[in-house]
Amino acid sequence: MTRFQTILVLILLALLIVGCTTDPYRAAIQGSSDVSQAVSSAIKITASYYSAGTFNDAQKATAAKYFTIVTDCNVSFRKTVVAVHNEGHTGVSAFLPIADSFVSCVRNSAPVSADAKVASVFKAIDSAINGVSLAIASAKGGQ
Repeated sequence: MTRFQTILVLILLALLIVGCTTDPYRAAIQGSSDVSQAVSSAIKITASYYSAGTFNDAQKATAAKYFTIVTDCNVSFRKTVVAVHNEGHTGVSAFLPIADSFVSCVRNSAPVSADAKVASVFKAIDSAINGVSLAIASAKGGQ
């Protein structure tokens, strides 16, 4: 794991720890924010790799496509979470399926890369996405 990847993973873990909330809605919103932060960090890493010549044009394009997909799925996730919350739903069971759909959205749309360098950038974001379901499932309020 490169230095950038290690830093990104540590940032994500810190965000998940700080993001522990008492209700599923807030956990979902915080998880969405954590994913946005992970994408932002990954974009910076990708730009750094590209500037240093570590990534070529094709690798940069694959990463950019992935970031777009994750962002689009995250926006949809957040909108659905807010709509469900506004309908008065509060329990884990209302928000966990939405998180599962978010994970599926990314997995079913994301580019597949056999390139280890590109896949390593994806991995940290995937960890944040998977953390959303864990945060919601661990939320205490609104059962």
